[in-house]
Amino acid sequence: MRDKTLKRFPAVLIGRLGTNKEFAGQGYGTAIMDFIKVLFRTNNRTGCRFLIVDALNRPDTLHYYEKNGFCYLIADERLEAKYMGIGVGRLPLNTRLMYFDLLKLKVNS
Repeated sequence: MRDKTLKRFPAVLIGRLGTNKEFAGQGYGTAIMDFIKVLFRTNNRTGCRFLIVDALNRPDTLHYYEKNGFCYLIADERLEAKYMGIGVGRLPLNTRLMYFDLLKLKVNS
């Protein structure tokens, strides 16, 4: 019996997004994320439906992405390790896969 594999969907990967500690908590990261979302929702020449991130597995980083509407691709970290072929012996994971569905974004025409 074959394990299920992740399907592919049109998405753009956001690499490492970070804020200088001097500016942390002032809304700059959220402003940049909002700009990226609107850009891909209103002027999307890539055909992407999702934004994805490989977020550092730290509470503050995960909270930031959750606050900005991102969801875990696989909610359970143990299952994510299994599906990614990492194995649960390497928990906790260094990063977590998260996504934002651009169709959820309401934009003014």
